[in-house]
Amino acid sequence: MNLKNPRAYSLASELSRLTGGSMTAVVIAALEDRLAVERRKHSGRTTAEKILAFAERFAEGMAHGSHSAAHGAELYGDDGMPR
Repeated sequence: MNLKNPRAYSLASELSRLTGGSMTAVVIAALEDRLAVERRKHSGRTTAEKILAFAERFAEGMAHGSHSAAHGAELYGDDGMPR
């Protein structure tokens, strides 16, 4: 791999040495990682939004007036077995 920027070459060399991968492999892995981050940013929904959407869907199935702090009573009977 021919990296003309000294900083890029230094970073790729160090990562290659630390991981045992080739410089090409570490550059590809770094680019894939960064691309995944950027794709998630641009996917339209953040992680927090996804968690809140899940919580709303989950809450629909809970008994009226129940609270997450009392989930044991919702899930298990008096004998300790799942309902």
